Amino acid sequence: MGIFTSEKTDKAKFKKLKEEGCIVSFSVEVPQPLVEQETQNLLVRIQQRAKIPGFRPGKAPLELVKKNFTGHAQEQVLDSLIRKYTPEAMRELNLKPVAVPSVEDVSFEKGKPVKFQVRVEVPPTVTPKDYQKIAVKRTTYAADDKAIDARLQELRDANARLEKVEDAAAAKSHYVVIDYQAFQDGKPISKAKGENELVDMSSDQTIDGLIEGMLGMKVGETKDIAVKINEKPASLKVTVKEIKNKVLPALDAEFAKDIGFESLDQLKAKLKEVIEQEGQQKTDREVTQQIEEALLKANKIPVPPSLCEAQLEHMIDRLRRQMGAQLGEQQLNELKSKLLPRAEDEVRIGYLLPAIAEKEKLSATEEELKAELERNLAAIESDSKKDEVRKMFEERKEAIAGMIRDRKTMQFLRDNAKITDVKA
Repeated sequence: MGIFTSEKTDKAKFKKLKEEGCIVSFSVEVPQPLVEQETQNLLVRIQQRAKIPGFRPGKAPLELVKKNFTGHAQEQVLDSLIRKYTPEAMRELNLKPVAVPSVEDVSFEKGKPVKFQVRVEVPPTVTPKDYQKIAVKRTTYAADDKAIDARLQELRDANARLEKVEDAAAAKSHYVVIDYQAFQDGKPISKAKGENELVDMSSDQTIDGLIEGMLGMKVGETKDIAVKINEKPASLKVTVKEIKNKVLPALDAEFAKDIGFESLDQLKAKLKEVIEQEGQQKTDREVTQQIEEALLKANKIPVPPSLCEAQLEHMIDRLRRQMGAQLGEQQLNELKSKLLPRAEDEVRIGYLLPAIAEKEKLSATEEELKAELERNLAAIESDSKKDEVRKMFEERKEAIAGMIRDRKTMQFLRDNAKITDVKA
């Protein structure tokens, strides 16, 4: 080493402080010479574009720039150091973040090293166990005459018509058309009013006390009925407009033709096929659920909170779309509290299946990826849409491969499960 060269010894220091589940905290210390160097570099960049009275842009002395931009420069230097050394620390400490790290406890004093701490979420270390020969009960759902008859009755109910009856008193078997106005504390409830509302007298999904109060009423009769609205005493002024019977269609060839089949036997054969498919799908869901429950029981791994929160939001959004309604704040909080354990379990399964796949050397082959693409393309007629699907597959190839891998892993678990067949 020559007398005019020196070895650079200043280096940022990283230290893991704490690890709890999937949360890791570490410290970063950037030596003062590196802080000065970063500050000098930033001031030079500021000098090149700084506008200071009495000087042309980029010509102001560095000391003057330093005097005018110290506070601003310090913020930028700190930001630059965090952006530079946080990823470097994670590489050195072998941490793979699953979410954006958070920085805390920052210390930045003139002439001293910059110090800060980082909190980061990382994937769990998964060593899967007890996944071979999982005990499973596989229930068979028969498409027998009883199941077919029940489905035929559902079809008859769906195709029934309502027929007005004269001189009848409302009974449990009737459908009644009413006008009504709700009252509470003697005052009308503005939004609890309706005309020509159809009430199924056999249903429990009505206002508490309404069905019982309407029994025996006749067309044209008005009655005040004691009820409960939102669990508070109230009354409904009800006027009966019509009383109707539900008339079921005859179960014959004509009925079969009305819903698109040539004969009653053909309809029954189709129902048998549908019931068998639904039964198999239900059986598969139940087997998968039992396998997942066994995996979760045997592998109590921690999961990153941010991924659980994201999964929870996905579940809430899905429920919102299914319900087609907005949720109040209290209702939303109660729903989140109820669904959070399930969201956490879904994230756990998302880590367990790949870990089992790795251990058993299961992965998606190019042939399987190609077959998956072809199945998706087969359902599309437009060439432009097919091009979009091909592009999407290429962009999401890794995610699709992961989906196929997980599917193969679950099939592996099913094939190796200890299955006991039972009948429903």
